[in-house]
Amino acid sequence: MKIRLIFFILAVIMLMSFAACSSSVRYSEHLDDYVFTVKYHNNFNILQLTDIHWNVNTSTMSSMNYLDKLFKEVDTHVKDVYGANAKIDLVELTGDMFMLANSYHLSTFIEYFEKKAEEYGFLYAPIWGNHDRHSLYSPNDLANRFKNAPHCIYIENSDDLYGRSNFMINLTVDGTKDTPVAWMIANIDSGASFSETELSVFRDYDYIRPEQTDWFIAEHARAGEDIPVIAYYHIPQDENEKAWVAVKENGAEMKNKFFKLEGFADNGDEKYASDFIDRAKDHGLKAAFMGHAHNVDWTVVYEGVVLGLGVKTGEELYFAHIDANTDDPDMKAGLASVGINENFDLIGASLVTLLGKDGSFELEHLYFNERKDGDFAVWVKW
Repeated sequence: MKIRLIFFILAVIMLMSFAACSSSVRYSEHLDDYVFTVKYHNNFNILQLTDIHWNVNTSTMSSMNYLDKLFKEVDTHVKDVYGANAKIDLVELTGDMFMLANSYHLSTFIEYFEKKAEEYGFLYAPIWGNHDRHSLYSPNDLANRFKNAPHCIYIENSDDLYGRSNFMINLTVDGTKDTPVAWMIANIDSGASFSETELSVFRDYDYIRPEQTDWFIAEHARAGEDIPVIAYYHIPQDENEKAWVAVKENGAEMKNKFFKLEGFADNGDEKYASDFIDRAKDHGLKAAFMGHAHNVDWTVVYEGVVLGLGVKTGEELYFAHIDANTDDPDMKAGLASVGINENFDLIGASLVTLLGKDGSFELEHLYFNERKDGDFAVWVKW
């Protein structure tokens, strides 16, 4: 019995030593390993899809049919607005792509996005959400599938940086690292409801760590201090809640639009406070977009940074049903801000169009509902 206990203790020590070795690489010494480059052009279109939630109860066929229609609607829209050569350039998948999914869902999901990438000519960048860890597969399996998918932008290094999907997409003049950066797209892992990298099994939700902000600032300095940045991550940080309180409780005159019908997350707790927006706003950050809260697509300007939640994509799990005749004050405020006077579901997508190298961009929310008498598709500009 004592021998078995000794072997067990030795095994635990070896595993902990291996884990320490596997994360011994210092991110600060390998900043170039986190950067992917894409060719920039004016009117560069970034489509945000969030909280798709493919899971064991998902009808993959119906989900794919919905996305087929959504992609067609977006493609038609950008061509109508920006010209016949315009297209979806980048798709940001801002977390909770899966929930209690298995390897079949991983295969069909990635196969589907590879097919759409070929059809529409885009690249796609996945970011981990909390439910992407709550599934019937190894997280490393999903990471490796993303790494090997031809049209997927995904970088995950064995290092001392918290989380998985921390990487930069630098939009450069010719698409290589040899020419100046026009825009930087920061992809950040905002964590999960349990931790993979600390001796902690459960966490209420999570937040962007100070070392992740340090990493962002270092990467931005390498690209150029005048480079405009948009960040994408999954879980809203405490700045979102501060902005909501300022508007709703303190009467601040801050530009805000769309719908907020539920809480952002548990990040109002001081122990989950992030410094990302507070520090990144002095390093080129123009906007940060996220998901996680299904009944929220609220957007606000907070200390010069546009903070926005993407529209939940598709009908998996739960979503808000908007009643044009509601008495709910928050729903009424949302309806007034979008100018819609009929019932609809709060599902669809968000579109960012980078207009120029000066940091200007357009933001639009698409509400897309399948209906028997003709699909409902309404675009609302921020």
